[in-house]
Amino acid sequence: MLDWIFENWLALLGVVTGSVALLIKYLSFRHTKNKENISLVVSCAAHPQQVENLREFSETEDAEPWSRHSMVEIYTVTVRNRGSITAPLSKVGVVTNSGEERAALVRKGQYMEEAKGSIIDHLPPKSEQIFDIYLKRDEEFFTLSKAFVIDQTGKRWEVNA
Repeated sequence: MLDWIFENWLALLGVVTGSVALLIKYLSFRHTKNKENISLVVSCAAHPQQVENLREFSETEDAEPWSRHSMVEIYTVTVRNRGSITAPLSKVGVVTNSGEERAALVRKGQYMEEAKGSIIDHLPPKSEQIFDIYLKRDEEFFTLSKAFVIDQTGKRWEVNA
């Protein structure tokens, strides 16, 4: 056996070097491929001013329509991009305990619009964005079952409330 190694040391060196190079190339490919995936984390919580907003709603119930808010923030949905590429978001919202989907609202100019499609900014890598869920004056208070975000590839990311 030792004689064979001495006679074929160059071929053995080529096999070892080639195997190591192949392993390095494969690991590099897997590392790069994993970086190209979108990875989002969703969380939801009560809005920091939820109690004050609901109290204001009840206190201004009998006020003139132009002197009271028509809707207030009651929940927040935080979307964090853990990936290393920009995440294009398609829709952000919550599901109530009754099963109704409610989209988050974002301010565009003077108006509030549902957080969906091209209205939502792309989320850069390693960043987060907070979206607000509103309660309108003529609606009943609702509790959350889960929060969700859908990216533009159609993948739905959810978290239970």
